[in-house]
Amino acid sequence: MAEQVKSIIDALSKPPFNKTFNIISFDNLEPLQLLQVLNDVFAYIDPRNKVDLREETPEDMAHRMLKFLSVLKYTPECSVQEFQAGIITGEKSVVYQTLSWLLQNVEALKTRAYLGRYLVKVDVPEEILQDDEVEKINQEYLDLLEEFKNVHKATDKLKSNQYTAADIKRDIQQMEQENEQLTKTIERKKARVESMANINELLAAARSLRREQERQANILEQRHSQKTAVQVAENKYQRLLAQLKELRAAAQNMSVEKLMVKLEEEYKSTQYLVEEKLPKELAAKKKSCNSIQKVLLEPAMTEDDVDELLEKAQELQSELNDLHQQRMSKSDNADEKLVMFRKQAMMISRKKEALAEELKECTNEWTEAENELSQKKEEMRSTGAEQVLTGPEFKKYIAMIRNKGNTYKAKRSEMADLRAEVGVLARTADILQNQYNEVKQTIAQMEKERGIAGYTDTQDQLEMISATKGETDEKKGQILEDMSDMSDKLNQMISEKKAALAPIIKELRPLRSKCNELEHLHTQKKTEYDSLSASLGSNLHSLEQEVRSLRETSQADESRHHFLMHAKQLLEASQQKIDDELAIYKSQDPAVRKSSLREQYNRKIQEQDNLGKTLRAKQKTVREQHAPNVTQMTMWRDLQQLLSAKEAVLRRSKEAELGNENILIL
Repeated sequence: MAEQVKSIIDALSKPPFNKTFNIISFDNLEPLQLLQVLNDVFAYIDPRNKVDLREETPEDMAHRMLKFLSVLKYTPECSVQEFQAGIITGEKSVVYQTLSWLLQNVEALKTRAYLGRYLVKVDVPEEILQDDEVEKINQEYLDLLEEFKNVHKATDKLKSNQYTAADIKRDIQQMEQENEQLTKTIERKKARVESMANINELLAAARSLRREQERQANILEQRHSQKTAVQVAENKYQRLLAQLKELRAAAQNMSVEKLMVKLEEEYKSTQYLVEEKLPKELAAKKKSCNSIQKVLLEPAMTEDDVDELLEKAQELQSELNDLHQQRMSKSDNADEKLVMFRKQAMMISRKKEALAEELKECTNEWTEAENELSQKKEEMRSTGAEQVLTGPEFKKYIAMIRNKGNTYKAKRSEMADLRAEVGVLARTADILQNQYNEVKQTIAQMEKERGIAGYTDTQDQLEMISATKGETDEKKGQILEDMSDMSDKLNQMISEKKAALAPIIKELRPLRSKCNELEHLHTQKKTEYDSLSASLGSNLHSLEQEVRSLRETSQADESRHHFLMHAKQLLEASQQKIDDELAIYKSQDPAVRKSSLREQYNRKIQEQDNLGKTLRAKQKTVREQHAPNVTQMTMWRDLQQLLSAKEAVLRRSKEAELGNENILIL
């Protein structure tokens, strides 16, 4: 504990806290002052905690501190209940542990508090998220959180990549060199382009091309955004259309009377929930919350306090049972019908509560089923599947399937008949083929007997060849006609082109000679330009190197000059302090000599020695009085226990007398 307190005092004595505590003064702090020190550390980590605890209620203070520690992800060494009670009452052990943990990780916790201010997600109930607008806003909020994370990471990365002054100067010099090179390149390009005749037209065309390209990019971006918006609207339209179909299908089999009865039942159930059930649950929750808050505000309880509370609870329960018996004995003579009606009313109220709970569970299940159904529908739409059929549509689909089944059966029977007919025809074809082969063999045998074997085959081949020759002659004649027509057209086109090109060829002949002369002149001028450019380039490179070296020398001399000037100013200030101290030390005036540093340090040393002597005397007095004080405290504690025991015995005797008086004699 002493080492922990010492480390806390050392950390608080440094900037930005600058607290002038020692071990004794820090240990003598009141609970409120100790909590104020803890709150000052909170305020440094997050300026929103900069408040005066004297102007804040204990409940608000405890809620704010516990919430902030949960954001910082602090894990106490003790239990949660003890830690909360210690924060509320300003317990030293709890506050010391918290301060030690905070002061060891101040900068990291400062970053965590900054991030927790923006990254703590808002818990939106599932019922509210069913609204499309709320869901869209929540999604935008989550996207902004992710964007903030990415931006913060990039910022930290940029902060970690720190460049030195030499690196920055080197980059600046390199950029200046690149700028000069680009300027020269642009000037050369301008000089080369300015000699062109239609330079203004080409520049205008380039500007218009760039504008059109930018316009095309904007149009493409707008087209993409419009497609996205159309897709979102289409999905919303399909979802609303499906809901409308379901509502219409549900309303087809329901009359106005049934709909009114259903609405009245829903109104009554909702009215019961709003006016009776929910207020009772809310009152019970508030009562439970108040009792928990009351327990949190109370100091830590010992086992004796718990036993005493249990005894009081048992006594109150026994008194409650006695009162209940007395009430039952008095109500025996009352009207039996009233008792019966009360029992029936209690049974009905219990049934109503049970039905309300069952209705709540069914509503939750129905909501979950609706959410799951909408999710499945969205998945089906995203995969391109058809919409789920409703009741009437499903009946139409079943009727269509039955009609198709009947058609399939009829077609199948027709196909069986056709297959049987195909079998008969195939058998007939086989029989005819066999008969043809037999007749062919008979004819061949007869030709062989009469000495003209192969006559029939040769006749068939000659007929086939004559037919093929006729077709080939027709195709050949058509092709020759087409070729003659095409040749005439080509000759006509060639004559027309020659007539059109004749004047152009006449004009081109003198231009060709002029072009040859210009090419020769261009080659000569280019050779001269290349030689001159090479000589100037070598001279320019040497001059640039010389200028660069002189600039670096000048910068080095300038930085050394500034360094020496600062060192000179520091030495002059130190010399001035030494001269002032010597003048004060040599002065004969006692008042002047007291203002010297030597005298000030001697006075502080003397004050600290006197303070040490006083503290040692107090320590001696405390040690001498320790044993008598402990003995006296023990005697007072024994006396307190004795008086408590007497009080308990007296209370029990009085209760016993009261119990004897209340005994009913039959």
